[in-house]
Amino acid sequence: MAAKGLFAKTLYELGLTFHDVAAIRSVLAVPGFALLAWLYRSKSSSGSGGTYQRSDILLAIFAGVLCYYLGALANFYALTIIDASVERPLLFAYPIFVVLITTLITRKLPSPRVLMALLMTSLGVVLVTGAFSTELTPAQWSGMAWIMFCSLSIAIYFLISGELTQRLGSGMFTLVAMTAAAIGMAIHYQLVQGWQHIELSSTAWRTLGALVIFSTVLPLFLMAEGVRRVGASQASLISTIGPPATAIMAFEVTGEMLSATQLLGIVTVLIGVLALELGRSNRR
Repeated sequence: MAAKGLFAKTLYELGLTFHDVAAIRSVLAVPGFALLAWLYRSKSSSGSGGTYQRSDILLAIFAGVLCYYLGALANFYALTIIDASVERPLLFAYPIFVVLITTLITRKLPSPRVLMALLMTSLGVVLVTGAFSTELTPAQWSGMAWIMFCSLSIAIYFLISGELTQRLGSGMFTLVAMTAAAIGMAIHYQLVQGWQHIELSSTAWRTLGALVIFSTVLPLFLMAEGVRRVGASQASLISTIGPPATAIMAFEVTGEMLSATQLLGIVTVLIGVLALELGRSNRR
């Protein structure tokens, strides 16, 4: 998923709008999620014999619409304004929101270790985005705000999925959530632009296919399989490769240059997230 922003930037250069990328990617990914649900049908932990609670289905729909319809639109729009190497660390700040939401729900203050990790993650985000810089334009501030909204939606999605995957199974939960998001995207796109007006080059279709396979469906499949094999905690730790991987690919593919301060910010975010995940795994 680290390459998602780079695929989006490439598609923008080919003349696509963020509406094009978000909607077509979402709709094309549904068959992949259906395949994922079919592959994981026997691994469902619901024990319900194929029947599910209506409330669980509705909650999965809500999670998908929030994160992969509204959140994805915000994400792809922001990528028209800010660099992919800045976008990724901002998205990766979602554990901050997870801790804050959990604190509000449980009404228990985080431990000193968690607070320190949150401070480090927040500091890293500030360094990466250059939030103290007086040279940031209103458009750049707007782009970062949209990414933070997407990060919040990811946090809510993960909190919901932690409960529902136990009852629906990871494959079914993902299929329901992503199908709901795709329907929302399809309606949105028809109202904004119209599916009948799509005219894309073969290069654009190939790039969209790569985005769907390598930065949407396949990562979710591999993550689900990784969680099944090594557990959620270890999988979360491995995922910390995301921000530096994006920064390296952004430099190699698009020539986006990171300053020493931004590199320090990425490292700080990684250390903060690692501390959060290690703290969580120690409590399990």
